[in-house]
Amino acid sequence: MDPTIGDLVGDVLVEDGTIAAIGPDLAVAEGSADIVDASRHIVIPGFIDSHRHLFQALMRGMATDWSLFQYFTTMFGMLGPRMTAEHMSLGTALGAYDALDSGVTTVFDYSHNQSSPEHTDEAVRALRASGIRAMFGYGGAMSEQLEILSPPFTSTTPSNEAEIRRVRHQYFSSDSGLVTMGLAVRGPDSSTMDVVRADFALGRELGLRINTHIGMAVLDPLGRPNVTRLHKEGLLGDDLIFGHCNLLTEDEFRLMADAGVSASVTPEDEAAMGHGWPPITQLLQAGIRPNIGIDTCMAVGGDPFTAMRFALAVPRGLANQRALEDSLNPWQLDISARDVLEFATIEGARALGMGDVTGSLTPGKQADIVMIRTDHISMVPVLDPVASIVHHASRGTVDNVFVAGRAVKRDGALIGVDVAELSRRAADTAIGLLETAGVTPGWAPPPPH
Repeated sequence: MDPTIGDLVGDVLVEDGTIAAIGPDLAVAEGSADIVDASRHIVIPGFIDSHRHLFQALMRGMATDWSLFQYFTTMFGMLGPRMTAEHMSLGTALGAYDALDSGVTTVFDYSHNQSSPEHTDEAVRALRASGIRAMFGYGGAMSEQLEILSPPFTSTTPSNEAEIRRVRHQYFSSDSGLVTMGLAVRGPDSSTMDVVRADFALGRELGLRINTHIGMAVLDPLGRPNVTRLHKEGLLGDDLIFGHCNLLTEDEFRLMADAGVSASVTPEDEAAMGHGWPPITQLLQAGIRPNIGIDTCMAVGGDPFTAMRFALAVPRGLANQRALEDSLNPWQLDISARDVLEFATIEGARALGMGDVTGSLTPGKQADIVMIRTDHISMVPVLDPVASIVHHASRGTVDNVFVAGRAVKRDGALIGVDVAELSRRAADTAIGLLETAGVTPGWAPPPPH
């Protein structure tokens, strides 16, 4: 993913967690290095997930057949408020290890269930213990989210400024750690402009990346051009990540591009749950190269390969359909496999402000590295490595994963975690959570009266 180096057959030298050199047949003194045999592998930078609610891995599969508003009703009104600090710890750990297992080395953890300081402390602790590179997106309490489900469909509750400041100073006084801090705010779709101004001002005072949902579904029943409102308020900037953006206009995409705002698409759950079509083509036309996230692990799987395939298939399918409706047979495809691999790596790193740290195999960057087996039956023969990664690889072909040069997965198995014990605890506590909420697996919220 470094265009100056290109694709090659060669070696990667790592020193003190940093990529020191890349090239064919690198020479090192005998006995001076640990040799990792990468023959029969494709070596790539770790995937970057710019928008994932890690804690929701504890309820995996519950929302598979839910619409977006069934999810809102149940998550904000029933399950989220009943989650304890232990639930947050287990869910965050489970989500982080799931990400690492599939080759995701960096994630923006959009953690919007901070019901108490203990909830926050446990989520941060679990992130740090997992070994993943992460931006912990403090997202407030579920009670703040719940306000959007009833008139006037906007939250008037200010964010917990004192708690945000505590977390920043207690855990993230430096931005140099493996886990850093961001803000996951409600934004103009679901809170008043007074709340938005205060959130953005606080985030910028504290030097935090700001991530928010915007332009998805008919979340703002008044249909206000919220990007335009932010522009008029002077609030747009290159420290913002807008999630989804499904229903934004061409003018709003241009305003984002002019201000350097990043866009995170989560194509599988957007297409399935009712956010709107992933706006990948519109973003590219405006000059914005998007990045990719999973979003809710309650509804969709957590591997980046599926997300990339959706990011490729959906815009292609929409473009093909438009051509067919004009009585034209599609000939050339506009978006390539390399495009979506960039969305899932270097573009995600840029969105998180980590473009000089990770996202490509570049000397001087951190050694966030994924090794994908090429001798797996699903991969043979590898005629085009990029096509093989995007269309044929899976978490089962992710053999080795390194974060800052430290192995977190070797020979197909996670390191440093008792998977059986984590699985047992997660299953027991998840069942207990559902029982407390009075629901069972397979339950779905009934239509509103």
